[in-house]
Amino acid sequence: MIQIGKEGKRMRRILIVVGSGNINGHTDQLARAFEKGAIQAGHEVKRIVLSKNLQGCQGCGACQINQHHCVIQDSMQEYYAMFEWADTLVLASPLYFWSISGRLKCFIDRLYAISQNDEYPYKETFLLMSAGDDHFWTFEQALSFYSFYTKALGWKSLGSVLAGGCHDESHQPYIPPLKLQEAYEKGLSL
Repeated sequence: MIQIGKEGKRMRRILIVVGSGNINGHTDQLARAFEKGAIQAGHEVKRIVLSKNLQGCQGCGACQINQHHCVIQDSMQEYYAMFEWADTLVLASPLYFWSISGRLKCFIDRLYAISQNDEYPYKETFLLMSAGDDHFWTFEQALSFYSFYTKALGWKSLGSVLAGGCHDESHQPYIPPLKLQEAYEKGLSL
């Protein structure tokens, strides 16, 4: 059910999935800025940091004959309920070898368990990414992956914030302040 806030604005249930175990790293900073804006806008926000025990899909197909329950007992069991609660899914990932992180890909693969005849619960999505590189092509492969998955799963993309150039000489987590502001404003504007 869609909830409407005081100002006639749709109130969302947002799940932010951070595909990096590096707490306070580039991706986490970007996700926290988005989260701050979304909370300030009055949305409900839950957050998953994929640093717990999360195994890859085994491709066994048991979930399709087991009432759509994955037989792997790991952290994903708690994530399924959070995923079903959300109407908006924010995927946050560092750029690893020109794509999303393995942790985030693993999370997405494991959503197969809750599909019904290859149909998935409708979600609106947003992508947050960080990378050390800042070339015109830096995020090309990751954006292609994201675009394909949102279409294939029947979801609607609400956009992205792509933060390249996230490094400095001291190797401390650094993210361009304009990108943090952009993430905050995107969260606020949903």
